[in-house]
Amino acid sequence: MRTLLKNCLVINGRKDTIVRDLDLYIQDGIIIHMGKNESEDGYQTVDMHHQYVLPGLINLHAHLFGSGRPSKTLGGGGLKDQIIAVTANRPGRDVLDRVVYGNVMNALHAGTTTIRGVGDFHYSDVRVRDAINAGKLGPRLLVSGPAITCPTGHGDGSFAVVGSTPEQMQQLTQNNIDQNVDWIKICVTGGVMDATKKGEPGAVKMTLEQTKAICDYAHARGYKVASHTESTAGIQVALDGGVDTIEHGSQLTPDLIRQFKDQSAALICTLSPAVPLANLPKEKTMLDELAEYNSKYLFNEMAEGVRQALAAGLVVGLGTDASCPFVTQYGMYRELIYLNKIAGVRPVNCIHHATEVNASILGMSDSFGTVEEGKQADLMAVENNPLEDLNNLRQPSMVVIGGKIIDHPKVHRNAKIDAELDEVMKKL
Repeated sequence: MRTLLKNCLVINGRKDTIVRDLDLYIQDGIIIHMGKNESEDGYQTVDMHHQYVLPGLINLHAHLFGSGRPSKTLGGGGLKDQIIAVTANRPGRDVLDRVVYGNVMNALHAGTTTIRGVGDFHYSDVRVRDAINAGKLGPRLLVSGPAITCPTGHGDGSFAVVGSTPEQMQQLTQNNIDQNVDWIKICVTGGVMDATKKGEPGAVKMTLEQTKAICDYAHARGYKVASHTESTAGIQVALDGGVDTIEHGSQLTPDLIRQFKDQSAALICTLSPAVPLANLPKEKTMLDELAEYNSKYLFNEMAEGVRQALAAGLVVGLGTDASCPFVTQYGMYRELIYLNKIAGVRPVNCIHHATEVNASILGMSDSFGTVEEGKQADLMAVENNPLEDLNNLRQPSMVVIGGKIIDHPKVHRNAKIDAELDEVMKKL
């Protein structure tokens, strides 16, 4: 299949890129030429009428099972246990798979062409990825299966499997490898929902021995490790253990900054859940007093951590933590806005972090992440310039995944969540 996207205002995803008026020649899903006023023979031509074309966004931190509606289910209790039990059997598993597929398609229609799933139920993420890889339309998925945690650790009783000894941790890692996952996800610290004290949403849960056992085992088999880590002390354990990406983060010390650089580790910024939970009243978030306090505390810690990381020149990727309260599957554009408003990153470089930098963290920047000859045609088009206002990424006019065009994509939105988030964003 040969397609020509004519009259594109291209934002290529590089740092400090400028807009260029180009035609994109695509063959078999690859951009084979970028030029202007050249031959159209043999191509199906689509006139873009000088819309802005940029790389599809890459979400490096998502859970694929949820919609983002606030609920007390994630906090524990009988209803959560029932949901987990029901989705473990075949009929429930089929329903879960349909939900996950619908969620990732909604993300795709919103311009996210690659998603790294970092903790889902019963390998639903693996099955949906395999269906897409076999030819079903969908975004590129790289998935971890269930996260690995310790007793009382983050995800215990929900999206994670639990072990205690180093041998058990390695067996859980092998179980995920046997299911053909792409990454290994662990939870070195706790989180807001499982914290038991004010000011300790990121209490260290996994030991250095447990963490190192998983990382050594995974690395020896060619797998990278991502860790849910929401405190300075937790980052120290995770990096000492050999983790490749620190998810969420917290304040950094000069020694930790040096260690990030020495180990070529990356920080994955996920401000999308922190912003609403820290700024909306608990009547809307459904958080109790302890969780409300820790949400505000964690927001400040994460925001300072990402500012420190950017100032130090660390590798910073972006993800949304989709499925958390108020974090929809289609909201990747909001993460760019938060980075702009909270960390002061210019729109052009917010796009750079969400495309080329994210692709490099995945080790796949040779294949996608920028609009360049020889790269996959993973693209999104918008009518107005996102370099002037990142809100212009909200509704793509076209999405292209591996050369396959989705014209006039339809994003299924939650109007109530969007209204709440829009009001919060105005105050940032």
